[in-house]
Amino acid sequence: MRNILEYLNIPKSGKTKQRIALKDIIEQLDPSAKEKRILSSEIESIYLVGVLDLDTIRIQPYIDEDYRYESVYVIRVMLKSNLHFATINERLHMAFPNPVIIVFQWEENIVLSTAPKRINKNVKEKSVIESIYTTNIFIIDDKHNFLLKHLNLQTVKVLNLKELYETLTDYIFSERLIELIGEYPKQIPNTSELKQTIKLIESEKAHLNAHNESYKQASMMAEKMELHMKIQKTQKNIEDIILNLKEALLHE
Repeated sequence: MRNILEYLNIPKSGKTKQRIALKDIIEQLDPSAKEKRILSSEIESIYLVGVLDLDTIRIQPYIDEDYRYESVYVIRVMLKSNLHFATINERLHMAFPNPVIIVFQWEENIVLSTAPKRINKNVKEKSVIESIYTTNIFIIDDKHNFLLKHLNLQTVKVLNLKELYETLTDYIFSERLIELIGEYPKQIPNTSELKQTIKLIESEKAHLNAHNESYKQASMMAEKMELHMKIQKTQKNIEDIILNLKEALLHE
């Protein structure tokens, strides 16, 4: 089975295998005692495996007063555990001022993560994370063939590195749709719009769970009937959102 990095197809001139010492990351981040324990106990290794810039991928940089995309790093992180994944993911993105594509792996499991950043107006050498986007946990299988095909860095058609990073972010975050609609979409949605839709589904699912718990605790027939109607309505809302997604994304 091919390694996930092979699917990224990093140009030969951009490939590297530079180990990044965890102690250097910790010193730079100055994390809390709890975060330091998490980083130290759950990260096995961190490697810089790719540098994407004008010299290595022949794509123009993008620099204006808000954004600096002179190079994009590809980081491979081997985990011992994903117990505190969200904390590790956020802190590692914060450790690099450059935009980074993080490839997390443990056993056969993979998570891809990006985090668009803008320039910190107070400290020019630092950046501000706008949002963090990740795939679900996945393995390399037939369901992910279209995603893996899209990840080929040498076939993405873009004008500059900012556009490259945003396009890859769309591809990566769209992996979450496999769980929702059953397959990778033919039409790749805008990440921010997809995030709002996923948040809406998650909100409806939270309401559904709350209604189900209330139904279990209810003792009066009238209350049970009212909750049953709410459960049915919420289930219908979720089904409608997912159906609309399928119609929009699975038909060319």
